[in-house]
Amino acid sequence: MARGWGRSEEDLGAEREQAREAKGAPAGGSVPSDAAIAGKRHSLELSLARIEDLLAKTSNAARRDALESARAEIRERLEGLGRQKGGGGL
Repeated sequence: MARGWGRSEEDLGAEREQAREAKGAPAGGSVPSDAAIAGKRHSLELSLARIEDLLAKTSNAARRDALESARAEIRERLEGLGRQKGGGGL
């Protein structure tokens, strides 16, 4: 096989991780810790703040639609983290 056309070990590992996530299993094979959940929550909250800032500055309709779609997805992920930790959501 020509060099560069094969699948590397990194690609295979990433594919396995994506398959686990698609099945709903945690990537590490165990329940995520509170610190990991808090880190994900913080990251999502920062992303949400950035998107809302961009929405306030953007007048292009197509760009606004894309940002609103991203905002809705991030809000869903935040709600999912609330359920995962056992909280009542946002």
